[in-house]
Amino acid sequence: MGAEAPPFLILHGSDDALIPARQSIRLAGALRGAGHHPDLRLLAGGDHLWAGLSDEDVEDCFARTLGFVRRCTTTVED
Repeated sequence: MGAEAPPFLILHGSDDALIPARQSIRLAGALRGAGHHPDLRLLAGGDHLWAGLSDEDVEDCFARTLGFVRRCTTTVED
């Protein structure tokens, strides 16, 4: 991962039985080691696809995702 790496938002359930949360932790660590600043949030009690999270936590994930997309994209004007 070099300077050309895109911004990263990583939302991962702490209890994900399919893909362990340590995978996201390792990814974030590698990005930090390469000089990037990933936004990592482990969702306590969340399983794969955020199963088991409260409605409020899921809504927060959507809000974070929308905010991330807004910060990382630009509009090209004609």
